[in-house]
Amino acid sequence: MRCNLCACEEFIDMNGRRRVRCRNCSSLERTRLLWMYFLDIPLPPEAKILHVAPEKGIHDAVSAMGSVGQYTCVDIDPLRYPFANCQKIDLCELDDWPSETFDIIMHCHVLEHVPCTVAYTLYHLHRMLKPSGRHLCVIPFSPGRYDESFEDLGAEERVRRFGQFDHVRKFGSRDIGSHLGKLLRLPKVFDATQRFSEEQLREANIPEAHWRGFHISTVLNLARNDMLLLQA
Repeated sequence: MRCNLCACEEFIDMNGRRRVRCRNCSSLERTRLLWMYFLDIPLPPEAKILHVAPEKGIHDAVSAMGSVGQYTCVDIDPLRYPFANCQKIDLCELDDWPSETFDIIMHCHVLEHVPCTVAYTLYHLHRMLKPSGRHLCVIPFSPGRYDESFEDLGAEERVRRFGQFDHVRKFGSRDIGSHLGKLLRLPKVFDATQRFSEEQLREANIPEAHWRGFHISTVLNLARNDMLLLQA
């Protein structure tokens, strides 16, 4: 096994999961799976990429690609990413970002942090894609139903309801059709083995439990017009 981002062969434990974090670039199962889907997309010449909350492993790998014309890294707190030339973005204030600009927009475990209606953020991210652009994202689906609150609940209650102290929502796997399914044209099933061989997945140290189903590592590979609101 080796990290498909930096080629490191050493992995360490994290949160009770054995040997899942790359010792060198800190990639996780979901990061390495997202990268596999990224590489599966044919990039046009001088591709323009928007990366929200950039992971270091992906940042370094994209930065080394000669085919990328513009790689824009953004976050609500750019200082958290000293390795990147990171700009500030507020995913609740996207009206002024230009339409049809990016070939790929990607993010991983971001939408559960955004303190405004997720329909607003998704609408504008898809508006910002070129007609042939792709939206690559990892959304942490959890057992149970969708839950959300923008109130000042306190850290303990947020952990109880949403799984982490800085989350404002939980994407329930039980009722996907009632939340994200009303906004996005989603696949009926997620199965990474439909795109990649089991050997490829194991080589990148992606455990079998992350290959199928809606869970914390599910990668959504969406077209611009998969945002249903854009078709209204």
